[in-house]
Amino acid sequence: MALGVAALVAAGVLFGLSATGIIGDGGFRSGPGTVTGFGDVLTPAPSTPLPSLPTPSSAALTRLIIPRAKVDAPLVSLGIDENGVMQSTSNAWDVAWYDFSARPGTGGNAVFSGHVDYHDVGAAVFWNLRDLQPGDIIEVQLADGTAYKYSVSALNCMPVNEAPISEIVGATQSEVVTLITCCGTFDSSSRQYDHRLVVRADRIYDNVPTPQALP
Repeated sequence: MALGVAALVAAGVLFGLSATGIIGDGGFRSGPGTVTGFGDVLTPAPSTPLPSLPTPSSAALTRLIIPRAKVDAPLVSLGIDENGVMQSTSNAWDVAWYDFSARPGTGGNAVFSGHVDYHDVGAAVFWNLRDLQPGDIIEVQLADGTAYKYSVSALNCMPVNEAPISEIVGATQSEVVTLITCCGTFDSSSRQYDHRLVVRADRIYDNVPTPQALP
């Protein structure tokens, strides 16, 4: 049954830290048609801005920085295709921000994805996401010099057909980023992985009082 995301509630911590040894066989065979997100996705309702947040920047999102995972990548804006599948980047190094999700800085769930590997390249931009640990820093940079930082709180590799899509990509009551890539086993006939690695990280409010979630 399709898991839509039209009506959503915050999910808190969705998953534990348990993503070891399940990133595939190292065959580096993903390509432009390999889905890095999920299918059966309906456009979620927008997040409601949290009170007490400073006015967010409207500048273009430019880069995603994750020191432990050795990520320093350009950001591109993607969406959902006509079949309800989250679009994937067309190369090994770009990271997608999904325009149906919250913009960083606005108080909701900003969703990103990237390839774990890529044919004729090898390890791709999100290959090292599996190495993340609680407290590791994720930074989203904008064209005007604004940078939003987040602290990793959860990571899990889950079966595509059993993943709680609405909780992963839907609106939240606090500001987070969600990173998605492939894990599990690669099916050479469909050119798809059977699991997704999902990382959740919470906003760090430097010199800003932590906003209270709406009731």
